[in-house]
Amino acid sequence: MILKNIEFFLSKINEPIGKIGKQLGGLLLIIMTIIVLIQVVSRYIFNDPISWSDELSCYLMIYMTYLCMPFIYLKDKNIAMTFLLEKAQGNRFFHVLMMLIHIFALVTILIWIYFGWNFFLRGNVMANSLPFKMYYIYIMPPVLFSITLLSVFQKIISELNNFISFEKIDENKGV
Repeated sequence: MILKNIEFFLSKINEPIGKIGKQLGGLLLIIMTIIVLIQVVSRYIFNDPISWSDELSCYLMIYMTYLCMPFIYLKDKNIAMTFLLEKAQGNRFFHVLMMLIHIFALVTILIWIYFGWNFFLRGNVMANSLPFKMYYIYIMPPVLFSITLLSVFQKIISELNNFISFEKIDENKGV
């Protein structure tokens, strides 16, 4: 019961974070598309390319990716090879496998945060064609991956709860 309460508490935090990140990511995608379209028109119609559009589009893509990570992780929308998971569904091994996958993701994210933070600390350089320091770009991976950790914890707790309260489904009778 306590695991279910922790999972519920984390979902009350993660759902709004994921929704806001998804909406901001969508807004950044729209802005990025407009910038690229303006660049195409400027380059091919007016023969006067905009020097900063490619760089800004890349930075917006970075922000968009990391803003959407909590939502993507929470909704299981990551790229995955599911052949082993499909074979394991319906028994306890599935939940053990899912916990291992989430723990592996947790370790990977912690490593990414560590190296991302070190990269951020060295970001005292100017962007190539935009008037700001790279701190503003380099801070996004460690900060937003730290927020994504909440989604990972929720998934681990959910799988642990599912493992503990597992009931094998009988195809003939249901549960």
